[in-house]
Amino acid sequence: MNKVVRRLAGIPAGSWTKWVVMGFWVVVLVVASPLAGKLMHAYKNNASSWLPASAESVKVYNVQSRFQSPNTYSGVVVYYRASGLTAADRAKAAADARKFAAIHTVVPGTVVGPIPSADGKAMQTLVSVNTGSNGWNGTVTPVASMRAIAAAGANGMASHVTGYLGNAADNARAFKGITSTLLYAALAVVIVILLITYRSPVLWLLPVISSLVALAAASAVVYLLAAHAGLTVNEESGGILYVLVFGASTDYALLIVAR
Repeated sequence: MNKVVRRLAGIPAGSWTKWVVMGFWVVVLVVASPLAGKLMHAYKNNASSWLPASAESVKVYNVQSRFQSPNTYSGVVVYYRASGLTAADRAKAAADARKFAAIHTVVPGTVVGPIPSADGKAMQTLVSVNTGSNGWNGTVTPVASMRAIAAAGANGMASHVTGYLGNAADNARAFKGITSTLLYAALAVVIVILLITYRSPVLWLLPVISSLVALAAASAVVYLLAAHAGLTVNEESGGILYVLVFGASTDYALLIVAR
């Protein structure tokens, strides 16, 4: 009995076991890498994906979705001149409204205005955009077009695209590339710490490589859950996944190397 136990206990430390383990993780990496690369395409960045389903705002959003597309973003194009709007300003805003209506993703019939303010210093044009399945990422291009149209030939009149539409476009630009930025930043910090800790030009590669493999496996699993099991993943949670998995796997690799 003791011999059997010894043999079983010796398997993890056997001369061939390390090659089996390495081969297993190579297979995992080969299978997981293509799936991990698809994770960004599974992000959901509509309003309901940023809060729990029990949140009151999400409940209102879901009820509202019964009457209008949840992919519709409403915005306001605001014009302002401190000295008071001129006839040319009003004519330009009216011409801009017609150009807004011609933008590909603008919902037909939703462009309203320009509507002047009571003091004659400002006016606004209402417009809605349908981004389809692109979420808030689909707001960047139409908002950029609106801002360019409103700014062209303004002759000193200020203009802004605001409301839900403008806010969504600004957030989409702010979060664009956040996943890769967080990953590269975490990778750089970890490499510096490992170089200082081990004082070796090559030893730091062991925990880093193992962490990258773990990250690929975790991203693949999350993608499968998001694509086929209804898991909601947005750009923020995707970025957090990279940092947490990379950090945790590096810590465990350090413990194993230290032993």
